[in-house]
Amino acid sequence: MKSANALLEIVEFPNETLLTRKQVKEILKISFAQLDSHISDRELPRTRMNGHTFVYRDDLAAYIQAHRSDGRSPSISKVKQEAEAC
Repeated sequence: MKSANALLEIVEFPNETLLTRKQVKEILKISFAQLDSHISDRELPRTRMNGHTFVYRDDLAAYIQAHRSDGRSPSISKVKQEAEAC
């Protein structure tokens, strides 16, 4: 059994370390515009080679894990803490 902190295994492209923008878009089920926004906001790290943009598999797994939700609404105290931190 995997631990809860283990990074997500991306099975769509199991043998690739670097994923193309198209592959990342398909995994996240978002548009290119949304993907580019996450990249430009530095939420999702990317690397560029020969004019092409790639995302490391581990970076994508970490991004997905960071945006994971248990489906419950956040508690009011947590929302207040986050608001005070800003």
